Amino acid sequence: MNIYDRVLEVLASDSRETFLLALGHRMGIFTREALDEDAAHGTHQARACNEMTIAIWSQVWATRDAEVKGYPDSEFLPILLEKADRGDARRYLRYSLESSMLMLEADGAVEPEATGP
Repeated sequence: MNIYDRVLEVLASDSRETFLLALGHRMGIFTREALDEDAAHGTHQARACNEMTIAIWSQVWATRDAEVKGYPDSEFLPILLEKADRGDARRYLRYSLESSMLMLEADGAVEPEATGP
């Protein structure tokens, strides 16, 4: 199963909100890490991480409130990838996805699976 299918599976599960919260938290941490990079490149990556974080929190609110519109699940990961690629921050997205999936696996919320993109 590829990462896209894995994310769709989790978004359709009872672990959706937990996954999104973990993903947003981890992306926030990686935003800070990107800022520790060299000034020009790190700022560019941090901006991309911030844009991804905003998209993630939008999904969290849409999960909690039917009045709030989020992205369709099928478009969520492609949108994050687009934002990551604009800022050369795909590695931060990958790390955030992998660590969020590992957290769900450790909690027994999802079955262990290879999650590398």
